[in-house]
Amino acid sequence: MKIKLFIIVSLVAFLVADDSKTEKTTTAPLQVEDSIPVAEAKERSSAHTNSRESSFASFKIDSSKNGYGGFLETTSPLAYSYDANNDGDNAGWVAVYRQFGTMDETAGFLGVAQSGPDGEEWTVDSRINTTYPENQTYTLANPGLPTPDGAPGARYPSAVVSSFQNKPMAVWNEYTLATYGGGESGGVPMFAYDVFPTGELSNFSPIQHLNKGCVNLNLAGGEVCDPPDLWQANVQLIDNDNSNGGPRLLAMYTSWAGDTYPKYMIKSTNVANGYVIADDPNYIQQDSLDQDDQGNCVWYECGGYTGTPDFHVNRDGIGYLGMSSFSADSDTEPPFSHTIFFKQTEDYGATWTSEGGLKNSGYYYLSDDKLYELHDSLLTLWSTNPDDYPGKPWYPWATNSEGEVVGDTIQFFEDTTSLGEQINYFNTAEYFVHYEYDIMTDQDGGLHFTAMSWPYLCEDIEGGCADYIFDGDLEVSGSDSISLDNRFVGAGMYHYYNPNPVDSPNAWTATFIEDYSEAFSADWPATGPMTLYSDPEFFFTPNVRPSYEEGSQVLWYASVNMSSTSWDADSALQTPNDLDIFMSKSVDNGRTWTEAENVTNTLGTEGFPQVEYGHHLANIGSDYEIGIFYQMPNFNFETYPPATGYYDYMNYVYVGKYENDLESLSTIGGKDKKIIPSSFVLKQNYPNPFNPVTKISFGIDVSSNVKLSLYDVRGGFVETLINKKTQAGNHDFMLDASHLASGVYFYTMTVNEVSQTKKLVLMK
Repeated sequence: MKIKLFIIVSLVAFLVADDSKTEKTTTAPLQVEDSIPVAEAKERSSAHTNSRESSFASFKIDSSKNGYGGFLETTSPLAYSYDANNDGDNAGWVAVYRQFGTMDETAGFLGVAQSGPDGEEWTVDSRINTTYPENQTYTLANPGLPTPDGAPGARYPSAVVSSFQNKPMAVWNEYTLATYGGGESGGVPMFAYDVFPTGELSNFSPIQHLNKGCVNLNLAGGEVCDPPDLWQANVQLIDNDNSNGGPRLLAMYTSWAGDTYPKYMIKSTNVANGYVIADDPNYIQQDSLDQDDQGNCVWYECGGYTGTPDFHVNRDGIGYLGMSSFSADSDTEPPFSHTIFFKQTEDYGATWTSEGGLKNSGYYYLSDDKLYELHDSLLTLWSTNPDDYPGKPWYPWATNSEGEVVGDTIQFFEDTTSLGEQINYFNTAEYFVHYEYDIMTDQDGGLHFTAMSWPYLCEDIEGGCADYIFDGDLEVSGSDSISLDNRFVGAGMYHYYNPNPVDSPNAWTATFIEDYSEAFSADWPATGPMTLYSDPEFFFTPNVRPSYEEGSQVLWYASVNMSSTSWDADSALQTPNDLDIFMSKSVDNGRTWTEAENVTNTLGTEGFPQVEYGHHLANIGSDYEIGIFYQMPNFNFETYPPATGYYDYMNYVYVGKYENDLESLSTIGGKDKKIIPSSFVLKQNYPNPFNPVTKISFGIDVSSNVKLSLYDVRGGFVETLINKKTQAGNHDFMLDASHLASGVYFYTMTVNEVSQTKKLVLMK
């Protein structure tokens, strides 16, 4: 029987009574220390951490009655507008969130905060959702909206803004009566826009229906929205100037009417200074309704092992919609793995692939063989160079370049059936691609799929087991067995990338961004401030966003991770004490990443940690900085007693800016630099590992004959890269290894009879 994870996630929306008036406030930044007790957090509005090449500053912009507004991974509450028109006043930030009114009022008010280009001083608009399109209005004395208690019911808000038009927009759904929105929960998509650009001045429009099936309702005649009951919007504004079609809005909603939960895509034909001209919603995807060309279910047991679909479309209209899943026949035929499935659009989401791929369903996928190869290459890399990858898993049989065995068995202390007894496991090349992921399309149409993943392991019961490849048979040899366990080193965030996944299904690469095995090994409490709203693997969600700069390959990453623990002698396990936001940067389209660093680093007092969560990167960044939205609960201010998680406390809403000055790779080889080195220097290539291009930098103090040669892992000559007279100075050589096989190589440079050697790793 195959090891599968069956997941049912239920997100419950809470509603209490509220009131309505519009008021505006402005926040200013305060310089504060890195660690702030939660009880004092509402007195402060910014925090800083620094490293050698990066910095982080955050600003408290408002408060929320609970934490539900930002915790769903599909929303996008922070948007950035850059100065696309080069007119000097077309840049700024907008954040949209559920807003605190009073303790006696609803948690469904919608707030919008805006800032100019620096993102430091924020102007706040309050309660923008108190009058519905049919002119029903809420006041404290007369709560007259068609909601369960007559008060506003904002849910799952997102922010969007065009860099060419710079009109801030809020997109969300209202929790209304079934007799208004349809279904059981009355979800109604709505939007509003500011007539002024981002910044201090604002004047929000009346709220509008985004679902055309809600416009001109005959409420007296019993009409409801069609399609009904739409919730949990995944929203993207595809930004272009008018010569290239103008901005387009895509918003994917889940219908809560019935028990099949179909997804509908609402696509705009145009966005005119914030006003959305929308098409009728189109059915797009659903677990139990997706079928192959024979009319059979595409997914295992017609759904249940399938994650929530995500999508992203670039400015040229190319994009992907996808998720992780088991296919319907994965018990008996490939793909056996829980892997990546996706559809492609080339027309801004108007159509998606409907044929080809898995059983001609239109869903393409990352194959078993390629998935095994990707993870096998990472494990082998860690094994052949363990000093460079401390703590990473090894193959016991792996050897280094001299043929010496460098691996060892992985040892783990079982914390359930045999506490304290050492159990030995071997890594296998099979990994589980989990249900938490993020999809992004780069400027060239490449697919980026960042997902929590962890290995299948072979338990060493009788002296060893084979390098396991998952083929539906769990038994490998003798009593050796396969287990799926996320508590081993190597379980964490992986970045999967393919520049052209439909036409080149084997062009995938994978990189490891951040380890989560310690967080998964910890003893998470069932009560108190460190209680998670879900199992840990569902709590820690990745975010990856691009730079807007033309031709850039810069990507930004963020997630939350456990940052502090204490030892519990009774359970013999680590007990979590705090959560922080970790961020990373890639300058080569995700082939390599900087080490994920703790940017918030705000350790609280015992019993009152400073927890940052509900993190969402801005829709875009520059080559050197990106914004991030997050929330912090005040554990002294319980709003829904008895609290069962972070979301039942007053939450402070923050926006942070992460700066990292790591520059993109140079594409110009052999260019002399002004500074003359004091001696011959051969630098380590970057990136390393790489695929297929890497930069080899060197410096010479006098004009010399330079010879650069490449050798394989056994010392065999491969080719000469440079053999010429070279002027004094610093130089870059771009090695294109597309013609070489994956593996470990050595490059040797000889200058004036002095040789230096470095190792590089090609991982296709």
